[in-house]
Parts: sequence; C-alpha cells; structure tokens
Amino acid sequence: MTDEMDRGANRKVIVLLGADELSLEVRRALEAIPGEVLFLDASSLPGVEAGSGDLVVASLEPNALAALARATRVDSAPALRATRLRARAPNPFAPHELYEEAREYVGDTLARVREGKDPDIDQARVLAERLHTALISDNSLVNRCLEPHATYDVASHCVNVAILGGKIALGMVSGVEDAVDVVQAGLLHDIGMARLPGEMMGNQGSWSEREVETLRQHPVFGAEILERSAPRSEWLRRAVLQEHERTRGQGYPYGLLDRDIDPIARIIGVADVFEALSHPRTYRSPFTALEALERVVGMQDEYFSPQVVSALVNEISAFPLDSFVQISSGEIGRVVATDPSNILRPKVEIVWDADWQRVESPGTLDLASRPDLTVARALLDSELPIT
Repeated sequence: MTDEMDRGANRKVIVLLGADELSLEVRRALEAIPGEVLFLDASSLPGVEAGSGDLVVASLEPNALAALARATRVDSAPALRATRLRARAPNPFAPHELYEEAREYVGDTLARVREGKDPDIDQARVLAERLHTALISDNSLVNRCLEPHATYDVASHCVNVAILGGKIALGMVSGVEDAVDVVQAGLLHDIGMARLPGEMMGNQGSWSEREVETLRQHPVFGAEILERSAPRSEWLRRAVLQEHERTRGQGYPYGLLDRDIDPIARIIGVADVFEALSHPRTYRSPFTALEALERVVGMQDEYFSPQVVSALVNEISAFPLDSFVQISSGEIGRVVATDPSNILRPKVEIVWDADWQRVESPGTLDLASRPDLTVARALLDSELPIT
C-alpha cells in the first residue's frame, strides 16, 4: 500500500447525522470508504476539530458517497474535503407537529386495517382541513415533505402525497372543499397496502411476477376498505381506486383512459410519482426536486394530464418558496420568489455567506438578473449551517 493510500485509510470521515437515521444504501456507501467513520450528535460538535486530511460529510447523497469510496487520494474528492468543521445541524429536520400528527394517523390507520378494524375517516377529514389551511399560509409543509425518510415509509409517503396533492389543487384554482378532498384522498390513497404481505414492503425492486400482480391490487383493496367504512364517500373510493390509472390506458388496475379517470385521482397520481422520485427506494437513490420535476414533465401527455403537471411545476417549482439553496458563489439563501417561466433562477434572500457565516443584514439576490450566478444545489433544512 502506498503512503498516499495509508493517509487515506487513516483519515476520519465525520458524518453529522445519527447512525440510526441512515438508509441501507448510505450505510453501504459509508462502509466502502477507507478510514474511521465518526457519527456526531449535538453534544459532540463543540469539541470536534477536522484536520486537513479529514472529510466532513454534510450531505449524504449516495452518488457523492460512492465517488468518495472510489477515491484513494484525499484530493480526489475536493468537494467533500474540509479543514474546519462546516456542516449542518445533526438532527435530520426540525419536527413539524402537524406533519407528525398526520403521519401518526396514517400509521395507526394502516395498523387498524391490518387488525381487521375500520379506519377513522372523520379524523382524516379534520387533518385534511388543517393541512389545507397550513398549505395556504406558507410552504413549511412542502419543505418538510421533501426531507428524507426511510425507504418506502408508507405513512410518510401518504402524508407527502397529501401535501403535494394539496399544493397542486391550489395551483388549479380549486375551491376549498375540492382541495380538502384531494388532501384527504392523499392521506388514504395507499390504505390498501395494509392488506399486502408484510415481507413485500422490504423487498422492493426484487418482487416476483406474482407479487407484482398482488401489488397492483392494492387500489382495489383500498376501495373495498373505504366502501365498508365510508359508504357515502363514493368520490373518495373512486380516487383511491383510480390513482394508478394513466392517460393512455397504461395504468392499473383497469387500464382506464384519461377521459374516464377521476379528476382527484389524476392529481394524486402525479403527486404520488413526484413524491416517489424525490425519495429513495431500495433499488435507487432519490432524485432532486428539479430532476423529479423534469421526469414528471417528460411523462405528461402520455401518462399524466398536462394541466395537473403544469400546476405541480408552478406550485412546487424546482426550488420551492422558503426552501434554501446554495449559490455558485458559495452563499446560502432562502427562496423568496419564483418565476414559472424561469424556474431555475429564483429570487433569493442571502442568509449565510460563502464561509457559512450568518449574514447580519440579509440582502436579496435576483438570479434572473445575474447570469454569472446559478443555483449550485438545493439544501434541505437539515443541511443548513449550524451558525
């Protein structure tokens, strides 16, 4: 082994995220990196110094970790190299009480169905109304739903789809009751998953043909559950039954064409795919919001209603309002305005400078008027500097 490789093997890899919060994919990527891996919590941060040969991992993006694992030289991965501690808070995100309440409801509902009990549909309606009100006031729920969660956590997925579907409904100028209907349908759209064998959820990407056929029945299972527990909510049963149908008949369970697909199901279908692309699966890494949007836009006409996709792009954007981005200059700012016709160049309030020091008097940067600057990457709230 060369001296250079020895130095690489002796370096520390400092990961500012609890080990119990890592996906299997990220764990494997970290295990492939030579050197000591340290997982730090808030109490450890003040006494930690990063040496010139140490790596501070402030973003657990699997592709970046894979590149780091392949590097045998310290200077092979300059983007992850650091001479001082400059990183995000160790907690993955600040808790959002309403989000967690909705997630707990979905988890409890799935558990009730597995036990043969009826779901509490009235509670879903109350939560949908509260989520809708929160979506009108700000984008904190949208930013929360783009945060990472465990590989196919059904409860988080359902809440995320409810939030994203609600934003799409707002962009389509839906009435209040119509928008609340979309949110409620999002919360319950995967209720039929509770009837699937438990082991299937842990084997995503490696299902047998028989298991795939069983999976494609979950909308039918969900509709059956709702027909018994909410017999007067035909609209809800229809939305849950049809959310996997696609414009030209490629969907399931019935291969319906666009004209026969329920309007709420069309919205939930787009929100469902965007949410899935934005989060990891056992067989792939998550896409950024921009990459996910580009893929969904590429599916319109053939798979989705262009009107629904347009509302998603306008409401979520590549960089949602109140989200944080790092500019190519190194500065970090909060998105305060977006232009649907120029989604890659939002208006940003600079909060941290290029050295990740908080700016005392934040100023606004309009990227539309600064062709020399671009958004380098979107940041999750959990990736923001500690200062």
